Amino acid sequence: MTEDALDIPGLLARATLADRGLAALSPAACVQALGLDSLTLCLLDHSGLELIWYDPDHHAGISFDLQFTLGQGPTPDAARTGEPVLVPDLHTVPEDRWPAFLQATHHHHPRAVFALPLTLGAIRLGTLTGHRSTPGALTRSQIQALFALAEGAVAILTTPQGIHDMRADQPISLHRAVIHQATGALTVRLNISIDQALIRLRAYAFTHNRSLHDVANVVVEHRSNLDKPPTC
Repeated sequence: MTEDALDIPGLLARATLADRGLAALSPAACVQALGLDSLTLCLLDHSGLELIWYDPDHHAGISFDLQFTLGQGPTPDAARTGEPVLVPDLHTVPEDRWPAFLQATHHHHPRAVFALPLTLGAIRLGTLTGHRSTPGALTRSQIQALFALAEGAVAILTTPQGIHDMRADQPISLHRAVIHQATGALTVRLNISIDQALIRLRAYAFTHNRSLHDVANVVVEHRSNLDKPPTC
């Protein structure tokens, strides 16, 4: 595993030479090199964290959607504080740190989460988060490789092609497109702010034990009473 982790610089070098932005950096190859189960890269936007890079075959989006829905967890904390949040075993974290998120992870993976902020000087761009279904700390070489991946991802994102990837209308950025659509729909139908619409979506998803993505689909397809003003 230590030798495999040394391949992260090679993966970054090949992606940089390809000049295709993050599309040239394979999430699956990075996951294998780091000895993790999944990776997500999220960028900060007006509504919070936007998932733009992950391997759908490794179910990375499940953990991200859970943290985004609840507004709790290592990834939001790393984005908010600009500091790494390395959690080798979620079952040993005090319940009052992320009460809703910790309760949910008893029924869903991951067991270990390692979230690094993506920064450019004093600017916080987003997060890179590794997930694993088994508990345990990262080795020294794995931590070094994960930090190298975070730095390399920032370098790629600041190239002309990387900046193009960050545009909201690019396919790489459409994991939460339906959530954006639902949020926009609620702002129009209920005459509320975007923040209020997102809170409404999150609250419904949490209280009904559904993913935020599923709830957003229902709203977009006009199959929900979420777009009806509350009655007194």
